[in-house]
Amino acid sequence: MEMFEINLTSVVQLMSFLLLLYILKKFLYDKYFEITDARKEKIEGEIKKAESLRKEAEEYKEQAKIELQKIRERTDEIIKKAKEEAEKIIIDAQIKAEDEADKILKSAREQIKRERAEMLSEVEQKAGELAIVLAMKILKGALDEKAKKEYLIKVLKESEK
Repeated sequence: MEMFEINLTSVVQLMSFLLLLYILKKFLYDKYFEITDARKEKIEGEIKKAESLRKEAEEYKEQAKIELQKIRERTDEIIKKAKEEAEKIIIDAQIKAEDEADKILKSAREQIKRERAEMLSEVEQKAGELAIVLAMKILKGALDEKAKKEYLIKVLKESEK
């Protein structure tokens, strides 16, 4: 008994098997490999696209960091300028307040001087009047009418000076 016998049935079976392989390859395997290759290419393309998007996102992130740093520096500068401006305003207000206080003090001193002068004038006038009245009382009995008038005129002229 031989292991392999070649007869017509074997040849037909072999031909049928080869035909089946050809049909499977033509309609099934080729389509399958086309689909898997296309899918593989699509996946690789999407991986490359995702990688480029990741790199672009990293670039945007770096740009955002730089912009954020610039904004922080600008805000620090603005805050510094605002503080300086506030200090300047406070100093100006203090100077104005001091000037106003000096004006008020000067005005008050001048008013006190005027009132003092008025009071002194009033006191002098009252003192003169009292002196005249006192002199009149003293002289009432001692001098006659003509002497009283002369003395009164003399005292009035002295008080006017």
